[in-house]
Amino acid sequence: MGERWCDLLGEATRLVASGEISGARSAFDRLEASSSSYAVDEGASLSSVWEPFLRLLHRRGYFVSDPAETRRALQEILEMGTGFDLYDLAAAVARCDRALARHLNAPLSRIFPELRPFAGA
Repeated sequence: MGERWCDLLGEATRLVASGEISGARSAFDRLEASSSSYAVDEGASLSSVWEPFLRLLHRRGYFVSDPAETRRALQEILEMGTGFDLYDLAAAVARCDRALARHLNAPLSRIFPELRPFAGA
């Protein structure tokens, strides 16, 4: 059997926090693929990745101290497009969020509405 969703989330969060973007993106891809195994009672929330994600953006030179700055930073990353590591990471997180929302029969983006543009159609 595959890894537990909460264990994958812990790995993904640790990788984001350490700046290992490629590994984090891969972990979020695995989370997206295993979203049907998510159990509400696991106590693991996708929202736990938001602060490490913002710290990563800050370390990379983006201003994210308030919502307006964060929106501008994300817009700049969105404009960079596929192939830019932070874009690819944001897209993986957004797809994971969307897959989890589908699993829970919730709106398209439960946790990260800021990342909706990265999720694609």
